[in-house]
Amino acid sequence: MAPPARWEILGDADGAPIPVRESNSLTAPALSEKIEKGAIVEEVRLLGEQLHYKLVQGKGPAEGWLLTCTGCRCPIKRFCPPLVEQAKKLNAENEAADMWEQYWITRCAAATKTPVNVKTREGCIDFEEEPEEPPVTAETGVKATKQMNGATPSYSSTSKVEPIPGGFTWEQGDSEVLDIKAMTAERCRAEWQKQFIPWTFVGHQVLMENHRKLLPGMRYGIIFPHSAELLESEKFGARWLTKAFQLAGTIPTDNAVKRLFNVRPVSGGGACLKCSFEVEYEKPAKGLHTKLFMKYPFDFEHVKQKNDRMNSSINLQPGDLAENDAYRLLESALPFPMPKYYFGDINNSTTNFVLITELIPFGSKKKKMEDFQPDEVEPAYDKFLDDEQLSNPIEYYRLMTKANATMAGWYKAGKLGDKERMLYFFFDQSQVVPPSFSEAEFKSKLKMGEEFVRSATTFFPANLITDKNMTEWKRVLNIVNTYKPEIYQAASSNDDYCSVAHGNLNVDNTWWWRDAAKELHVGVLDWGGLGKVCLPHKLWWSFYSCELHLLEGHLEELLDIFVDTYATAGGPRLDKKVVRRDFMFAALDQMLGLLGAIPAVYRVIPKKAWTNGEVKDRNDNRLRDNFLTRMYVMGVVLVTRMIFAFDLGALCDDFVKDLPAGKKKKLATL
Repeated sequence: MAPPARWEILGDADGAPIPVRESNSLTAPALSEKIEKGAIVEEVRLLGEQLHYKLVQGKGPAEGWLLTCTGCRCPIKRFCPPLVEQAKKLNAENEAADMWEQYWITRCAAATKTPVNVKTREGCIDFEEEPEEPPVTAETGVKATKQMNGATPSYSSTSKVEPIPGGFTWEQGDSEVLDIKAMTAERCRAEWQKQFIPWTFVGHQVLMENHRKLLPGMRYGIIFPHSAELLESEKFGARWLTKAFQLAGTIPTDNAVKRLFNVRPVSGGGACLKCSFEVEYEKPAKGLHTKLFMKYPFDFEHVKQKNDRMNSSINLQPGDLAENDAYRLLESALPFPMPKYYFGDINNSTTNFVLITELIPFGSKKKKMEDFQPDEVEPAYDKFLDDEQLSNPIEYYRLMTKANATMAGWYKAGKLGDKERMLYFFFDQSQVVPPSFSEAEFKSKLKMGEEFVRSATTFFPANLITDKNMTEWKRVLNIVNTYKPEIYQAASSNDDYCSVAHGNLNVDNTWWWRDAAKELHVGVLDWGGLGKVCLPHKLWWSFYSCELHLLEGHLEELLDIFVDTYATAGGPRLDKKVVRRDFMFAALDQMLGLLGAIPAVYRVIPKKAWTNGEVKDRNDNRLRDNFLTRMYVMGVVLVTRMIFAFDLGALCDDFVKDLPAGKKKKLATL
């Protein structure tokens, strides 16, 4: 087990002491004493951007909670003392600028046995200069080798410090006959043996300064292409793919990528850019995909992509790292398929990343479902279009619910891997308690939301959007905003209801096929932000783009499936009433977030188009063609209808009534 990580206090923008809170709630009071610049603290627990620490040296409270990032600046910095000290010894004359510079100096110097100059980068390894065998020494790493005589692979580390990522070598005599399942299992087992420097949260300024740089990744230590153009460039291309795939253990070392061609952009989704491409191998083999798929970050310098890049790289960090680690570590352990992994990495300083997997061969939307053959993949499905694209929606939601519950149960049973070790890569998000909006901010957002709902009456049943109902709509959201910390604390207070689960197992993050007996099967995509979560909340995020009539007709059945499957898969038996309560609160909490998305809707469809009745329904081309806009609009419509269909006002009243007298709060004056 790696020693606890340590953090250095940098202070606020002026280097002044920073506040410490008594708990992880963002509304918790600050302690009377602040922690001063230069202090060193030891990590007890990291929940998203919230650090529970114990003081090691310097001035400040002996224990407390800190925010690792505030706005555009990170007031504390994580580091790994053994690697830092090793780097300093190897490069005594030029102290590295940051942890990742030190890390790379350590790896390069250990591999080449030559000095490394930080300022000139002389002595640093580019992938073109890297040794054929990834460096493995007593000081630097772990080597995993599969012997083809059937012997159990051996993993060795004689290092007294945290091992630095090394290679995974397949000694394969015949690339034309591959046991892909065994390769994947051994690859994942070897990946679990490695130790890595953990993610350091970065701010806006760091992204601005570094996003153009080509720097080595955290997991495999080579530079990588973070755009389709770079992938096709002379610097990368087929030769780089060969080195990357061999290093990741996804092709044998006696094989190579011979040719890269047909690179094309892929549309859809809102988390990153995507492309597909084809490869030709020196030794083609069944199980090695020739059609591949690559995810990479939005272009920070593109005017229409800058905000999306900020959101994914700063607000949602380290979601891209978690997705890479999900493929790297879990491909052989999940209870359902994920796309075959070929390579992935990310650089902490730039937040640039790459993820390469097989390309799922989605079927044509023009083809009739009865014409699909056994094991042929159905078309890619979209959010908020269930009735027109799914032959029998409840069949799909039953299977998604079982998949969600089985994975969560397997984590509880230890089937996905060591539970503590998993949280090193997939953060515990279940205890994060987000703050309520201030009264002024809430009232401003609520006013904007009400105006939008009243202008979109054609999206609702007749006579639903009345003055009386809108008063209740505002009251419900007022309660949820006021008691948001208490709602989250109630949901996470019992660890039985928290497990590692996909963050958004929805119809557009899956692929589907039927076997010869017409039984439906599912595979799962898009693993960004994987972590330990409150299960009822994530169950809502699996359902949030369905039709209301599916929930009205089948919610109780789906909750039963979730509770029963979770217990059968290895988790504890949950109280269905609690699952239902927290599921509904997750929907209402999403509505609070959607209030802030109204300006984004108006940027695509002007406010005037709504107020004059120009937008009639979801078939408006501006909604059909804009994924995020459709998601925002239809999300508001669905949750608004749920408030009245499921009497969520009574749910809120019961929750407040059951709180201790000292927890009762005054609602915002509307």
